[in-house]
Amino acid sequence: MKRIVFIVVLALIAGSWGGNLWVYYNSQLPEPVFFKHYIEVENSPGYSFDLNYLENKSAKVKIQSIRIPELPNATVTPILVQNSYVHQNQGTMRTQIMDYDLLQPTFPEDGPLVIHRVEAVFDDNSTKELEIGEIRVYNDLLKGDSPIQSTSGGSSSENAGYTRVKFTKDTVITEISSAYLPGLGDRLTVILEAPSIKHLEQSEIQFGSETTHSGVPLSQIPFPLKFKKGDTASVTYKFDPLQNADAMAKSEVYRFLLRMELQLDNGKKAAYPIFVQSDPYLSQREVAAIVKSRRSGS
Repeated sequence: MKRIVFIVVLALIAGSWGGNLWVYYNSQLPEPVFFKHYIEVENSPGYSFDLNYLENKSAKVKIQSIRIPELPNATVTPILVQNSYVHQNQGTMRTQIMDYDLLQPTFPEDGPLVIHRVEAVFDDNSTKELEIGEIRVYNDLLKGDSPIQSTSGGSSSENAGYTRVKFTKDTVITEISSAYLPGLGDRLTVILEAPSIKHLEQSEIQFGSETTHSGVPLSQIPFPLKFKKGDTASVTYKFDPLQNADAMAKSEVYRFLLRMELQLDNGKKAAYPIFVQSDPYLSQREVAAIVKSRRSGS
C-alpha cells in the first residue's frame, strides 16, 4: 500500500513539474524582439532616439549593446532593464547623433537614409541582425535659417504634446508634413492655433487634467498661411489609444518630426521641426501576447 501511495505521489510531482516546464517553455521568446519603431531624425548633433526591445530574463546570452553601421556618428547608451515583467525585461538602447567630422553617414541622392535593422551585440560577443521598424535619417531637414523661436512646449503620459512658437520675421507656412502622417490616419490628431485661422471651426485637445488646447485640424488648414513678425502659433497633437489592436500594434513606437515648410519675404526657404512622440506602456498580458505571436512565427 505504501509503495502504491509513493508511486502516486511521484506521478503527481512529475506531472506538476512537467506542467510547470510546459508553461515556462511557452512563456519564452525565441529570441529578443525590438518594438516596431517609426523614427525621423536629423543628422545633427544633439538629436537622439530610443530603441526598445523585449528579452527573456533567463536567456543564456543577453543583449549588451547595438551597432548601427549606417550611423557611424552615433553613440549608444544601453539601459538593460527599463521595465520588468514576469518572464521578460524591456530594455532600451538610447542612441545619440554626435559631432564626428570624419564619421558621417552615406546618404542616397534622393531622400533620407532609411534603416530597418540593427546589429545586436550579446554578452558572449556574438552578434545578430534584428528588425527594429524604420529609422529615417535626414541630412537637409533643417534647411536655411529658421525665422521661428520656440517659446514653450510640453508632453504628457497620454501621448500628447504641444509646441508654441514666435515668428521673428514675416513668414509663410506652406505645409506641415511628415512621412508617417498618412499611415496614422485618424489615430493622430494635430491642430494648429494661429491668428489668420481663428475664424475657422476649431477642435480641442485635452492636455493633462486641466488644460485644453484649441486649433484647426491639420487636414482643414488652407495653406499657405501668412505670419507677421511677432505673431505666435501653437501646434498640439494627441494619439488616440488603440482599443482593439493586437499587442504588436500596441507596442509601436513613434518619434518623428512634423516639418513646417517656411518661405520668407526674400524668397528663401527654411524649415522648423515639431517633435511628436508616442511610447507604449505594455501590460503583462500584452507582453504574453507578443511572446505567443513570436512563438507562432507571426
